[in-house]
Amino acid sequence: MFEQFGNYPEIQWLSTAAAQFYSGGDEIQISPDLGNFKLVRFKDLRKHPKINEKRHFKLMLIGSSKTNVFIDGPDSKIDEIIKKLPKYIDKSWLEIKNMSLERDSLNCDNFGASACNPQLLDVATLKPVIPGQVGPELNLTKEDEICGECEHFEPK
Repeated sequence: MFEQFGNYPEIQWLSTAAAQFYSGGDEIQISPDLGNFKLVRFKDLRKHPKINEKRHFKLMLIGSSKTNVFIDGPDSKIDEIIKKLPKYIDKSWLEIKNMSLERDSLNCDNFGASACNPQLLDVATLKPVIPGQVGPELNLTKEDEICGECEHFEPK
């Protein structure tokens, strides 16, 4: 059964129990355990020959709970997920599933830092807010447009 990835209806995922070696007395896990899933590593499956032309997943997440998650969707969205996944190593499935794939000021590690686009700093007017006074109005649409095109954009 395919499920929707976060707020992105074009991205679907499917979880499965991972392949396991069996030796006497071992308990075989037959259903996925997403509750204890922590990302260990991931693999871009687009580089592998297609075994099943009917359904081909593009990304595989390998977890610590003997669970794998397979993700399918547009290449542009898969690329965004792959860019962000190194920061999600050892994170839960819930955190991974709810990641934002948008390039905006709220999702940039360089926002407000020295690597931030000076044009953005002018638009954002990043000045300390004095308690009891009204803060400056933010033009998030303009900020997000600048962040989306910035060469220093670093996803959180």
